Amino acid sequence: MRMVLKHFCRGSRFDWRLYKQPVALLTIILLISYLLGIITGQPDKPRAVNYIAEMGMFPLVIMFTILMFQHEIGGGGMEIISTYPISLRLIALRKWLNVVLLSVLASLLWMMVYLFKYGEISTDMYPWNGAKGAFRAASMPELLIQVLPAYLLLASLTMAAIIIFRSIYGGIIAGFALWILDTISGGSLLSSFTLYTAYLPQEASFPINRLVLLLASALLLTIALWLIGYRERWIGKEEE
Repeated sequence: MRMVLKHFCRGSRFDWRLYKQPVALLTIILLISYLLGIITGQPDKPRAVNYIAEMGMFPLVIMFTILMFQHEIGGGGMEIISTYPISLRLIALRKWLNVVLLSVLASLLWMMVYLFKYGEISTDMYPWNGAKGAFRAASMPELLIQVLPAYLLLASLTMAAIIIFRSIYGGIIAGFALWILDTISGGSLLSSFTLYTAYLPQEASFPINRLVLLLASALLLTIALWLIGYRERWIGKEEE
């Protein structure tokens, strides 16, 4: 166990060298644009919280996942890595956890800037007992817990698609396709299972919506971890 944790921490340090990844600059610029949007907003007209927490953060979560796998899969390193006596499944799990951590940190960052600018975070909040949602002030942990299931689903879907298609592009297409289709359809495509709390139909149950997102995320994560362990899929079959 101690060796596993040691390898886990050592690998995480490698994963966090994000400045070496081509997508890192674009991701940072996108996050900074959100922060500037908050800072330059009018004090009497706060920026819509849902717009940042959901529509803004969803593409960031997808890009964080791309960042984590770009070196190994986008850079053609999996063929070599798969010959090492290390657990590919543990590597994938480590990267998924780092995506979640990055998403949480980015969320806390924009929320702190929002609180500094407007003094409170007010948005539609949904009780976990299934009662009707209401527009009210929310704490950072409350809002984070509300949106986190959608983050987990997007991270798991993107990672699963990367591993299934053995290509970064597979993850980009799958992750952004779900986000774009759910966004432009105003949630009608997924209906009660939309990623957006803002698009949740009135008759839909918020707890069931979040539970389904969590279960789908767990299923996709399981498939990805199971599939990446088959080393023969990577040897001699790297994307060009």
